[in-house]
Amino acid sequence: MNQDALRWDEVLELVRPKISTAGFKTFFGNVSLLYIKNNTIYLKSSNDIFKDMYEIYQEDINAAVTAVFKRPMVIKILVEEEITEEIQQEVTKSEEKTNSEYNLNPKFTFENYIVGKNNEFAYAVAYSLAQNKQVKDNYNPFFVYGGSGLGKTHLLHAIGNEIIRKYPEKKVMYITSENFVNTFIKAIGNDLPAFRDKFRKIDVLLLDDIQFFAGKEGMQEEFFNTFNDLVAERKQIVLTSDRPPRDINPLEERLKTRLGGGIMIDIQPPDYETRLAIIHSKLEINNFEGKISEEIFEIVARQIKSNIRELEGAIRTIIAYSDISQKDIDIDTANKLLKDYFVESQKRKIDADYIIREVEKHFNLKNETIISQKRDKTSASARQVAMYICRELTQLSLPEIGKEFGGRNHATVLHNINKIREEMESDLNVMNNVNELIKNISNEE
Repeated sequence: MNQDALRWDEVLELVRPKISTAGFKTFFGNVSLLYIKNNTIYLKSSNDIFKDMYEIYQEDINAAVTAVFKRPMVIKILVEEEITEEIQQEVTKSEEKTNSEYNLNPKFTFENYIVGKNNEFAYAVAYSLAQNKQVKDNYNPFFVYGGSGLGKTHLLHAIGNEIIRKYPEKKVMYITSENFVNTFIKAIGNDLPAFRDKFRKIDVLLLDDIQFFAGKEGMQEEFFNTFNDLVAERKQIVLTSDRPPRDINPLEERLKTRLGGGIMIDIQPPDYETRLAIIHSKLEINNFEGKISEEIFEIVARQIKSNIRELEGAIRTIIAYSDISQKDIDIDTANKLLKDYFVESQKRKIDADYIIREVEKHFNLKNETIISQKRDKTSASARQVAMYICRELTQLSLPEIGKEFGGRNHATVLHNINKIREEMESDLNVMNNVNELIKNISNEE
């Protein structure tokens, strides 16, 4: 179903309670959407009589249209003989203009995005820029970063869906950085100008997981030029990453500067109240509110703390079991059903202190050697590895990691992390040893 059809369905849902069941079936059973263009909704009718019938329901229909489209719209009803070839071409264009053209998921909207203290600023900025037809220079680019499963992708889709709902004439593009890279690689051997036209003639670029550009020099150059062209034309750019631009390495300094030149917001893991609100939202959507013990969902909200996707997966598991078995779920059953989710959540409790202890054991060092000022080769190597693993397995920022390592500054932390990365890229033994250590730390927790 395309975006126009989705919005027309919203109109019908608002109109349905306003008129009689018989009237609704009689009119809307014989009148259907052709297409929407600019400020006009074109409907098709089987008979002229329904043009007259429209006058009866005009007030309710127009009110619903204004509510959905956020502006008044003209409604034109055409009978079969009035549908010219030109109109049929417009219908075809409308049918082709689906969410897949924008790569947007229509299920991700602002309405079903649960807002808490962890993401309220990001939500407010995202909603604001989606409402404005003109780009605000201070909001461009809008860079959102945070750990996996915290709702960054949902926010991107919500921005895109709101913009095409409010301003259907705008060209919006959602794409992951990996797909952007793959599209660029294919274009190099085929048609690079077409690639540039595709991405430089849009109004809104929604780019997910930009950390994927790290180490891809040719891609960085191409994106740098695309970025500059879009900003110069006052087109909106929204990006997500698992870390701020300064921590994406290796990435050209000029690109880091561009990415951080607008507004940057960090999304943190949700607090208990927000996690519980997410759970109740999913229950309401699935008509399961009140059917399962609240105590079970309180346990889920306490156990799964850092990843919304896992939280939602746990809820779907409980709902599916309850629906299929037609049995009440007690706490023991819930714990058995969700043991894998709870284990994964526990893994995310790995902290810097635990990592430091495990690395010290691996290098046969005494306790607190890593956080000391010792600079011998073994101590320094262990410290660099521990910092790298902290970056990989925790949500800590560079300054926070530095604080855990005896109050070292973020520049020192970044230097040590980059040094290990370079050694891993050039020495397979180092890579295998570090990866094995990461695996052991993750599995032991």
